[in-house]
Amino acid sequence: MPTRHIDENTAAELDELYVRCVTLTQQPVKEVEVLRLAVQKGISNIADDDILAAMSVKDSVWKALAAKVWKDVTAWWPEEAIFGERFEKLAAEHSETWQQLHSENCRAALRGQLGDRVKEPMYGTFSELFYDEDFDTTDEDRKAPEARDRQRDADYRAGLPLLHGRLYSALNGHEQMLARHYDRLVSFTPDGQGDFVVQVAEAAQ
Repeated sequence: MPTRHIDENTAAELDELYVRCVTLTQQPVKEVEVLRLAVQKGISNIADDDILAAMSVKDSVWKALAAKVWKDVTAWWPEEAIFGERFEKLAAEHSETWQQLHSENCRAALRGQLGDRVKEPMYGTFSELFYDEDFDTTDEDRKAPEARDRQRDADYRAGLPLLHGRLYSALNGHEQMLARHYDRLVSFTPDGQGDFVVQVAEAAQ
C-alpha cells in the first residue's frame, strides 16, 4: 500500500490490515477502503465484524460462516425446531461466530445464507395440530372451532408429561410435533450422542 507521509509503524500496521481484509473477504480490496476503515475505527480497534460489514465479501465466505453458525445451534436443539426467534436465541447463546458478527450487515448476510431454515414456516405446527381438512367434519365442529381448539389444546397439554425424559428421536411424528409446538413448556438437552432429551417444565406436569 502507498504509505507516504505515514510513519513506518503505522505503514506496517496498514499493510497487516490490508492482508487481513483480503484474507477475510477473499476478495480484491481497494487501498482506500482499508484507509477509510482505519480512520473510522482506529487500526487497533478493527474487528472481523467491521471488515465483513464494510467490504464486499465472497459468497463462499458467508456460506462457510453460516454453516458454522448452523452447526453451533443444531448441537443444542432439534434442527426442524430452529427458526425465527428460537434461532436468534440459540445463536446468541451458543454460537461464537454469531456473537462476534453482530452488525446488521453481517447478520443479514448470515440469515440470507441460512435461508428458509430459519424463517417461520408458512404452515407450522398449529396448522398440523388444529386445522381440520376432513370432509367428514360435522357442521357442529365447523360452527364451534374455538371450543374444539380449546379442548384439543387441553388434551395436548395433558399429554406433554409423557414426553419428559425421552429421547427426541424416539418420539413418533405426532409427539415430536407436540414438543415443537409447546416450546414454552418443552426444552431439549443434548445427550452428547447427537440426540436430545426432552424436558417438560414442571408447570405442564
